[in-house]
Amino acid sequence: MATEDGVTGDTDSSLAVDRVLSAPEGEDVPIVSDQALPEILFDHVEEHGDDIALRWKRYGVWQEFTWEEYYERVEHFALGLETYGFEAGDVLFTIGYNRPHQLWAWMAAQSLGGMAAPNYEDMLPDDIRKQLQLLEPSVVYAEDQEMVDKLLLVADDVPSLDTIIYRDEKGMFRYENGEKTDPGDPEIVSYEHVEELGAERLETGEVADDYLYERVKAIDPDTPAMLPPTSGTTGMPKRVKLSHFNFLNLANAAIEIDPLPKESDYFSYLPMAWVGEQMILIAAAFVGGWTANFPEQPETEAEDLREIGPEIIFSSPNRYEAWVADIKAKIENTTRLKRFVYEKAMSIGRKYAEYISGDKSDEEPPATLRAAHWLSYWVAYRPILDKIGLKRAKNVYTGGGPLGEDHFSYYHALGVPLKQIWGQSEVCGFVTMHRDDDIQVDTVGEVFPNVEVGITPGGELLVRGPVVTSGYYGMPEKTESAMEDGWLHTDDFGALTDDGQVKIFDRMDDVLELNDGTAVAPISVETKLKFNPYVKEALVVGDGRDSLAAVLNLRFDNVAEWADQRDIQYAGYKDLTQKPPVLELMRQVVAETNEDLEHPIERFLILFKEFDADDGELTRTGKIRREVVVDRYGKLVDGLYGDQEDVEMDITITYQDGRESEEHGTMAIVDVEEPVEADDGEEVMLDG
Repeated sequence: MATEDGVTGDTDSSLAVDRVLSAPEGEDVPIVSDQALPEILFDHVEEHGDDIALRWKRYGVWQEFTWEEYYERVEHFALGLETYGFEAGDVLFTIGYNRPHQLWAWMAAQSLGGMAAPNYEDMLPDDIRKQLQLLEPSVVYAEDQEMVDKLLLVADDVPSLDTIIYRDEKGMFRYENGEKTDPGDPEIVSYEHVEELGAERLETGEVADDYLYERVKAIDPDTPAMLPPTSGTTGMPKRVKLSHFNFLNLANAAIEIDPLPKESDYFSYLPMAWVGEQMILIAAAFVGGWTANFPEQPETEAEDLREIGPEIIFSSPNRYEAWVADIKAKIENTTRLKRFVYEKAMSIGRKYAEYISGDKSDEEPPATLRAAHWLSYWVAYRPILDKIGLKRAKNVYTGGGPLGEDHFSYYHALGVPLKQIWGQSEVCGFVTMHRDDDIQVDTVGEVFPNVEVGITPGGELLVRGPVVTSGYYGMPEKTESAMEDGWLHTDDFGALTDDGQVKIFDRMDDVLELNDGTAVAPISVETKLKFNPYVKEALVVGDGRDSLAAVLNLRFDNVAEWADQRDIQYAGYKDLTQKPPVLELMRQVVAETNEDLEHPIERFLILFKEFDADDGELTRTGKIRREVVVDRYGKLVDGLYGDQEDVEMDITITYQDGRESEEHGTMAIVDVEEPVEADDGEEVMLDG
């Protein structure tokens, strides 16, 4: 039985569960069990078919699609897809950029009783091969020639693959609809051709006007709708079976907590393979009637985001970190007057943020502070937010990993109502979220309605409820290990607070234990380092050691501009990382970070290349694959704890087309307490 703060006890399970949290009292959302996702599309067409459902920028102009046009594109593609043998229970493998066509393809597959399996557009051919062999699709959607070519590279190893549907016709003149260069090759057809086939079936009367509607009405909501990949931090990504029931009930809960008017704008630029993007595009935007906006090209995302200025922003910690770094770097290099105004405004903002998400969050900010913050908003914050596209943002979320407290407070200082979301692919992306009146920067918020979060004696967080997957596609043994007594093991190490909030420290396997027995969550240290505009990525190590050390990546554009202003000559990223002034700059950054750490970083080095997903060092969502990286750079880690002044290493670099090259580098090891010396033996002195 729930107490006032939503804490319950679990007495029926054989799994040891110390405590359980449920949603705050009063957040009662009915569970919907009789509706499939495409049915909501029908509802929108009937109720407000002329409202704008989607926008896509093409040739510099925003093209708009109403709900009626949305349904028509889905219907035509679904009927065309069926002519290629796609049936209920089949998997549509998709790989591409953020385009409405990929969304229409998902909905078409679901309308036929099938499921969509999105993939990251920058996947390597070998990773594509593994996913195709796991999913065994007969039909694949691919964005452009590059992705089609990757598929053809591995097609011989995927007997199930029969048809590739491409969207962008640029460079596809070599491939003709319906013709194969070799009898064993998959058929290659255009997206437009598939739609034409579907439209023709309707026009000729081959199928009735209500054919697709009847197909959708027959869908069991408990059947899988999407197969998103897991992050793959420990190996090949698994495929999570998420049903119409899972998505719809999470969307209903999210809209109940944070409602917005119909036709509120959402900007889609996170990878469509990420479960959070799927949850918004096929569920929350559907339920809420929001308008989804798609950029023209990946290269124009920043400009297109600013043009739309969406009310709804959902982004990864990497993007929020990058925005802060860009802002701080520009301020550092602006005029003295502008820098003075910014610093004064941020001083006010930091005080204000204490009342919103800091130590004084249980108090109301004084009237004088509210007035000063309002003035600072119009003088300083709003122009900054306009530059990055957050000027109109009302519902602002970060998810996919923890965002550091410093970054979190920074956005609240600017007046951005940022909230943390915690979840994973296995739960449609969301389990907890901050509420408007209770934002605590050291937590990930309170539990969603109809969901429960438990904790084991060892500190592992568990989840159960209507958002939880039924298991992994084609991996029954993985399903069995992840599910126990109705609970999903999240592998996240955390805590449940007395006031009903959830805290996340790190992945269970990633927590470091120093020789003195002290447990350290490395990600908490890494996020503090990345609050500095010159640090893009950090790997903190120290498991089984006496102290912490770090391997850093520079944020190249910002450090390069810093170096250019000081007339420091360098030949690219690799050379820049080892310049004595840059090493001294980073030493000061680490030393400043150490002031806020209970266990300081004693030594560090700057890797001469950036961590990269193509090299297996990051997941496609930008998370460090800690076990892989520590193993790959074991020589560097050993060097950090040795007595040498530098370490040499050969590193294999992998490119997106699968090619490899060998790079050799020598990296200086820096003691944080000892100033860096220049080549002439003198200490490096930094101005400013």
